[in-house]
Amino acid sequence: MTDFFEMLGNIARRRKVETGSPFASVKAVEKWLKSLPSDSDYDAHHALVEGMERFNAENEVATLGRMQALLKLEAVGLPLQYRVVDQYVRNQATFRLARQALWRETWVFWSLQADAWLGMLKQAYRGPHSDELKPFVADMAVRALRYAGLVMRWDYHQARNPAASGWCRLHKVYRLVERDGLAQNEVVFNSRATHCAREYSLAMLMGLVQPVGYRAQEIEAIAQIFEGYAALALPEKVPLEGVHTHMVDLSQDESAYVVEIGREQGRRLRYFALRPLIEHLKTLDSSPDAESDQFFTRQIASLIERGGIRRNRQRTHRFGRVWVAAGMANILAALLGPAAAKSHPVLEPWMLRDESTDGLGFALPEDQVLPHGRLVAVSWDPSENVWQLLATRWNREEDGQNLVGTQRLSRHPKRVEVYSDEPGADGVGEKVWAVYLPMTHTEQSVSNLLIPQSHYKLGASLMLREDDAIYRLRLGEVQESHEEWLRVSMDVVGREQELAVAA
Repeated sequence: MTDFFEMLGNIARRRKVETGSPFASVKAVEKWLKSLPSDSDYDAHHALVEGMERFNAENEVATLGRMQALLKLEAVGLPLQYRVVDQYVRNQATFRLARQALWRETWVFWSLQADAWLGMLKQAYRGPHSDELKPFVADMAVRALRYAGLVMRWDYHQARNPAASGWCRLHKVYRLVERDGLAQNEVVFNSRATHCAREYSLAMLMGLVQPVGYRAQEIEAIAQIFEGYAALALPEKVPLEGVHTHMVDLSQDESAYVVEIGREQGRRLRYFALRPLIEHLKTLDSSPDAESDQFFTRQIASLIERGGIRRNRQRTHRFGRVWVAAGMANILAALLGPAAAKSHPVLEPWMLRDESTDGLGFALPEDQVLPHGRLVAVSWDPSENVWQLLATRWNREEDGQNLVGTQRLSRHPKRVEVYSDEPGADGVGEKVWAVYLPMTHTEQSVSNLLIPQSHYKLGASLMLREDDAIYRLRLGEVQESHEEWLRVSMDVVGREQELAVAA
């Protein structure tokens, strides 16, 4: 009988091992990688992407063994990824349905790698095994920057600009390694020597060109030219007149731009000398046998020379006090207005520091720190019930003050009711407060809706009540998550007048 129970115990232990994570050790990863489909690159790549999703979802504590397992996944994944990329780029004129699937597979792989290496990097600084991971910080940061840049590059393939959070991620990682003196520590990645400053510069250059609307072959050609340019300009802290042509603000959510006349040196400003690269690009198109439509690199040089898409973020110093409702509960109460409000919002006095066309800057007490994306409603006089809705984008300490930068989401936010009237839908007839963010004729954007995360479903049909009018909406993609609220795009598909009013 004892032997029988021992046999059952052995079976149970074997099953536990078999059903455990395939990424528990380097050997387990090697075994799992051998099980990938071998008859199709696409199928093998898809299986690897699913494995990467599981690897990230496990959210295990970073260890040296965990990093080595991730390196194994990367070593097998990159050759597959490049073959899928090659299929995607070569088959743009044909296989239109497959083209979208190949793009998505590629973008997801870059995204999963970027998230995995960023997580590793964070734990190398703050995790329980940071001592054994610290020697590999430069390797992790190179990969975090490289993959984040590739995610943004693949956004251009879909004719969309990278998310602001992507630029913030690049700036933060670069600031971290620069602070620790690791920005130019050489790392061998994918059989090529590179370092963090170079990877950061490559991402900034693609942001300068901003190739929205370019063909896939052209976007990849631009990237290859930049990567093959050995004398790539690296970010520098001190501007030299006549040498540095472009700059980047590490506290902003954007790429580099042309040096502004009279712009003072700042702790968060980095400068690039791109004149040699511009001249190099111009010479590539100077051959006498170039065809009339082959002035491609000269176009790229022109885009860089004039700073890509023109930016209009000049800051105007503006001082004074405003009243701020922070957090959705206070924002909803504020938007209801003082006459109709049953409970008054908690308002905080904030001191203005500057203003741009995109938002406001504030100087707050040093101990008041707001998370990225926190929503705030701002008014100069709450009794007039005129509010702007903004989202916090950055915090930094300077001279004993906490400086906060916010992006304006709407100049005229409106509190509205939304509900579903679709048969069979969860919560039919259940009304919930939301915030409508209408676009204005001066803003190059579309109207958005802020709704609780629990009430969002892509493509769902909702009814929106604003005063006496009722609109039927169809919810689009999530633009951003603000704690437990989502800012989503929407389409208005119909309008109805309320029956009681019509009568």
